[in-house]
Amino acid sequence: MDRLFRSKSSSAAIAAPIAAIAGLALGAALMYFLDPDSGRRRRAFVREKSGRYAREARDRQAALWHHARNRVHGAMATLRNRAHSGELVEDSVLLERVRAALGHVVGDPQAVDIRVRCGTVILKGPARQDQVGELIACVESVRGVREV
Repeated sequence: MDRLFRSKSSSAAIAAPIAAIAGLALGAALMYFLDPDSGRRRRAFVREKSGRYAREARDRQAALWHHARNRVHGAMATLRNRAHSGELVEDSVLLERVRAALGHVVGDPQAVDIRVRCGTVILKGPARQDQVGELIACVESVRGVREV
């Protein structure tokens, strides 16, 4: 029983200085912001800074949601592509897909002659020896291509 009373008195002994420090801090903050000479400027400064931080936080949150939404759309597209990987694609559609993919690898995709027939892609045109492997890998990764 004696310990219970001691713990209460020790917590009260700790609470009193904390309350005093909190009271001093509150008084100093009120003096700082309610000062007749510079208080208006200080309040405006805090108001502008807090508004700026709120806008930045809102923009950051919107960017995170946008990024997450794009990641989900990308994952769904990947799943759809895996589900439809065995389908036969029209030659004209496949030609445009291959040309678009080559545009990321080759400087001038129009210089490469691309022929498509039943999922088989034939590439003709100028290419450096070190680019050939990259070109073939790029074309093989296009959905609907069966052979290069």
